[in-house]
Amino acid sequence: METIEKVNVKQIREDLKKLSENQKWLKNQRKTVKKDCSRKESDPNDIEPWEATYKHQINREKLRLMYAAYGLMRGKSFSKTENKFPEESHPLNEYKEKIDKIISEYTKEKE
Repeated sequence: METIEKVNVKQIREDLKKLSENQKWLKNQRKTVKKDCSRKESDPNDIEPWEATYKHQINREKLRLMYAAYGLMRGKSFSKTENKFPEESHPLNEYKEKIDKIISEYTKEKE
């Protein structure tokens, strides 16, 4: 019997939506301080601006790699995913191992 690898595109799409919504929330959290360094509103879900900035940067890198993995799963090259760079010298080539790891997380094997 052959094992067939099937990519769970629906799951990665849902995870991308959750991360992008979280990214918007983190971006707003970076701006929740007045000039006198006090909070604008006292929402229990608020986090400190420095923490929001840190999480926003980590989330941005993760989203970029997940979008690249999603593009590869759909048969697109890096230059089609991010149009700024040519394929030969694309910066995502440095992250190929991380992107392959993300693809393997969303891949199922069936017999």
